[in-house]
Amino acid sequence: MNIWSCLMFQKCSVWRSWLGSGFRPVSAACLLAFVLFMAVTSLAQGLEPIRIGSVFAKTGAGAEENSPNYRVVMLAVKNINAQGGLLGRSVEVVEFDTKSSPLGARQAALDAVAAKVVAVIGPSWSSQALAMGPVLQEAGIPMIGATTTAPEVTGIGDFIFRACYTDDSQADALARFAFDDLLARRVVVVTIAGDVYSEGLSAVFRERFVAQGGTVDKQLRYLQNAMNFEEQVRVIGETSPDLVFVAGYTRDSGLLLKQARGAGLVMPFLGGDGWTALEHYPYLDPAKGENYYVSHWHPDLDSEASRAFVDLLHEEFGPGALGMIDAGNANAYDALGLVADSIRRAGSADPAAIRDALAATENYPGVTGSITFKDSRDPHKPLVVLRITPDKVEFVKKVVPGL
Repeated sequence: MNIWSCLMFQKCSVWRSWLGSGFRPVSAACLLAFVLFMAVTSLAQGLEPIRIGSVFAKTGAGAEENSPNYRVVMLAVKNINAQGGLLGRSVEVVEFDTKSSPLGARQAALDAVAAKVVAVIGPSWSSQALAMGPVLQEAGIPMIGATTTAPEVTGIGDFIFRACYTDDSQADALARFAFDDLLARRVVVVTIAGDVYSEGLSAVFRERFVAQGGTVDKQLRYLQNAMNFEEQVRVIGETSPDLVFVAGYTRDSGLLLKQARGAGLVMPFLGGDGWTALEHYPYLDPAKGENYYVSHWHPDLDSEASRAFVDLLHEEFGPGALGMIDAGNANAYDALGLVADSIRRAGSADPAAIRDALAATENYPGVTGSITFKDSRDPHKPLVVLRITPDKVEFVKKVVPGL
């Protein structure tokens, strides 16, 4: 007997007898179905939601760049809950603020552990991931970084994953694009002094560019909170390289570019995924030069998952949806999707079970590309090269890392 027909108001004699509209003997099958239905319903109503941490920067220097990640993670969870949640339970996002610093990130990780989340999505910056990772590894809670590209991040332990490519992969792609596509032979490299991401990306770029036959004429550095780049601009102008590689983030790279273009420098500037939100930065005038960078995603990528993501953004945020996020935010969406997929496959929301299922992930259809964790917690995935124009960010090409 179909349980739903058995429970229909007009058909099931249990309802009619309880409502006093004429008692008839209750069939055993109908009564059993009713009791089971009520038991399952009561159990489901008593289940606590699955709590997942969302850890990015709400305050500090990285707040403007990081804040869209919170919205994208919430959008992913809203979509999952609209489809019935996970394992019959709703998903709840608990947000934590790294305060744009390693110390704040470590405290956010401690707070996430105290909140008893089963997994953590984030952070964005590698320096913060290196502070969070040991806390979450010790607690046995899986973490999936969004744009934490420094190679050493996942070396922390077997609970630490990332949804993005590594700095080694993007530095290789950047060096090949500079040499083969932009025909650069002499470059100046500009780096944030002491920053894990910037120093690492710069080092591998230099190595790969020189290996192809190029020359690094100058290595310049600046502090992350710098506002005045007069000295760096002066040296770049005197050196007159074919290209300037800036391994920076949105705010600092935007200020450097504005001052360089204002001084009349017209050679191409190239950046890594730290530039991902640069197209939204008010200090940049892309009309004054060629500005390229590699990133994680672009709306012009032709895949079912990418098209569905764009449709979901438009449905949720309206016609200006794509102007609210940047390419790196798609990694946060994929990170939440990877956790949800792992919970489904594991049949459990236990952190250790999630970790094991994550490690076994093969060909997950992510927005940013197919994701597989095989013999590594670093996905092998393509990169996109983008160009900032006066009107938009253009898709230039997709690059498969040579590593």
